[in-house]
Amino acid sequence: MSHLSAVLFVLLAGTAWAASGTAAQHFYTLSDHIPIELTQVRLFLSSSLFFMLAWWSGGLRRGLRSVRRNPRILLQLAIHGILGIMFVQYSYFEGIAAGDAAATTVITYTSPAMMILYLAVRWRRLPSAAEAGTVVVAVAGVFLLVTGGDIARLSVPMACIVWSLVSAIVFVFAMVYPVHLLRLFDRFFLLAVCMLMGGISLLPVTQVIFSVDSFFTAGTWLDLLVIIVLGTVVAFFAFNAGLRWLSPEETAITATIEPVASVFFAWLIFDTHFVALQMVGIMLVIAAILTPNLLRKWGCT
Repeated sequence: MSHLSAVLFVLLAGTAWAASGTAAQHFYTLSDHIPIELTQVRLFLSSSLFFMLAWWSGGLRRGLRSVRRNPRILLQLAIHGILGIMFVQYSYFEGIAAGDAAATTVITYTSPAMMILYLAVRWRRLPSAAEAGTVVVAVAGVFLLVTGGDIARLSVPMACIVWSLVSAIVFVFAMVYPVHLLRLFDRFFLLAVCMLMGGISLLPVTQVIFSVDSFFTAGTWLDLLVIIVLGTVVAFFAFNAGLRWLSPEETAITATIEPVASVFFAWLIFDTHFVALQMVGIMLVIAAILTPNLLRKWGCT
């Protein structure tokens, strides 16, 4: 695969993820179903698709053998499925329901800055100048986005801010925790099992699995198709295809298309407008993602 093709695959993944957030926002305008129900349906249906992909790739048989040899690893799979997959998606959908997809996506993209702080605490070291700058710029960007420069008021609902930050925090956990699991299992098998466990964990609080047909109405089936197929399976395929041929820095830089695409979709579909200082805040968050990766790519850190 050429370098250009790899970049296009990652751009497709970021755009697909942004489209799924926008589709979730549109879904809420047409349905009475709440975020926790949408999360469960997405997890169960996506899990089914990934089980088929795991069977196709041969990862299903290898994964089942690994689990039989070490049944205790099911606990680790459950932890990742509930905290690392289910809660990331649930908090993201709650943020969208409370506010909108664009603001939620941009705020969630403060996760790289949170990762920097986490690693600094874990390894008991001060962040480098570039890392510290990333955190400051990300915080400043979110501040401008949610206030529009007026500290006396919020331009984004508080519930949206809180859920988006929770999603970013849990996303950091989702990036750190499953590293050892990725060495043991095929990615399709890992996603299939963990999504299934995440969906099952919601059964005590929702009975939506018994009324899935109520989701697929004339007005919402396209939204669900985008959320489940485009935003999960296609995005995962495209991102991993690009990841094989790009460096981590190049992948991270290219993936910043997601908040940009989310803002564009918000304007195009919902006629959402941001004041000048909010746009500055969005650009600062994107800069906070780009800068450290560009510096590493150029060998400046």
